[in-house]
Amino acid sequence: MSKREEYIEELTGKLKEWDTKLEELENKAKQSKGEVEADVEKQIDELKKKRTEISSQFESLKKASDNAWEDLKKGLDESLKTLSNAFDKARSNF
Repeated sequence: MSKREEYIEELTGKLKEWDTKLEELENKAKQSKGEVEADVEKQIDELKKKRTEISSQFESLKKASDNAWEDLKKGLDESLKTLSNAFDKARSNF
């Protein structure tokens, strides 16, 4: 398996994991009250936007030429780090 294929497989797993975590946050937000609920709902909306952006970048990476995929990977790695930090922040509310 090439480095590219390994990366795609690894990222597919991460995206599924984040979808599960996002669903868990949504369930916890529904159980929250008041300001916490509003804050978490806002964070969830941001997470969804970032997740959508990453999906778009991921699709571009999968279609990219062998020469271009490394550059796209760098940008995607930065986006993944941002998403991971945002998840950590959102989970800290619980």
